[in-house]
Amino acid sequence: MRSKTKIKLDRIVGGTLVFFLNLAARGLSLILRRNHELSPSQVKTICVAKFAGLGSILCGGPLLSQIKDSYPRASLVFITSRANAELIECLSIIDVRLYVSENSVLSILSSSIVALAQLWRLRPQFYIDLEVYSYYSSMIATLSCARNRVGFYRLSSGLKKGLFTHLVFFNTAVPVQSLYLQLGRLAGCRDSHNLPAPRLSIPNQDKQRADEALNEWLQLSAPLLIVNPNASDLLLERRWPIQNFSSAIARLFDDVPDLHVALIGSRSEVVYVAGLGKLLEAYKHRIREYAGLPLGMFLSILQRANCFLTNDSGPMHMAFDFGVPTVALFGPASPTQFACYADPSRTVVLYEPVLCSPCVHNVDAPPCGGDNQCMKRIDVQAVVQACCHFLAQAPRQGNHHEWNLPKGPILLSLEGVPLGKVNLRGRSH
Repeated sequence: MRSKTKIKLDRIVGGTLVFFLNLAARGLSLILRRNHELSPSQVKTICVAKFAGLGSILCGGPLLSQIKDSYPRASLVFITSRANAELIECLSIIDVRLYVSENSVLSILSSSIVALAQLWRLRPQFYIDLEVYSYYSSMIATLSCARNRVGFYRLSSGLKKGLFTHLVFFNTAVPVQSLYLQLGRLAGCRDSHNLPAPRLSIPNQDKQRADEALNEWLQLSAPLLIVNPNASDLLLERRWPIQNFSSAIARLFDDVPDLHVALIGSRSEVVYVAGLGKLLEAYKHRIREYAGLPLGMFLSILQRANCFLTNDSGPMHMAFDFGVPTVALFGPASPTQFACYADPSRTVVLYEPVLCSPCVHNVDAPPCGGDNQCMKRIDVQAVVQACCHFLAQAPRQGNHHEWNLPKGPILLSLEGVPLGKVNLRGRSH
């Protein structure tokens, strides 16, 4: 089921059901008058829910570490869409994984009942909902019957007050990791500063398969650029135009001797990635398409990259997690909220906001109607220069460009001064 269809279903059906569920929950709370105070020794199970967004799940990594640090003996349960199963299986910090299938209305209903039955058996003392806009997620939180249900509200807390016992305002100007950690504090987690996010674990067989795939065409000394031209159908407007990707890659082939490029994407993005490959037909001996790979194999290939060029997407957060040098392209979403935890020495963010930026936090459908000027205005040459900054650090031979970049987080805009712009300039040798 496509993301837009799920959103419409959630608004129409979910909104109605949540209204009546809220009334029932408020009535029961008056009758039961449950005590929500818990000592740490009473906390045996904590459930965290995030159904949509691979990147958002990875942003919740510090929260998962905080929970385990505060409640080392508690079982950590994570409930999500089955589409995210590959990623969740790579997070060994999670003890119990529950999945909801979203292929059809019937599969959503049946898998939700199964997941709720498991939650009733586990009886979590805390249920932490990382979703912001989803009525469905709020229903699952309430029906879990967890004593303490912690979640977000955006415009008004009225509808959620009966469904959750603790609420936090989702401030779109605050880094999302900080917002997630605030939910953890309401769940009794202590402030654990500088706790590392849990690392993704990669099966050995996927590492071996990735090495075999790379060794077929890539020498160890050759610089590797991995390119992700995709963004999930949750918001396709996050894509930089495919012609711009083609132009930037072609210029990089001319500027960087022996450069090799890997094009990546999910199984549903194979055709789109192949379209970019066709635009670069003249360089096909130096390009490979790796769309549709198993996640573990992709992660192994990603770690080999000297530079990763990507739209704001799940793979971008995976690159942040592994410390891969990354050039990230932002438009509908705010890098202040979703990129500020990236290693500043290994990340360049290109951001060209327009009047409606960042729209993703405030509307279901972008005001541009698909004409994403915030992405189209990102300059090809700026992308080339940013990539060269990282590719220059790979073993090279012959003449090449060296780019002087300021130290610290780099948030760039070619016009205006959003987020403390710094200019990107290069000098040729």
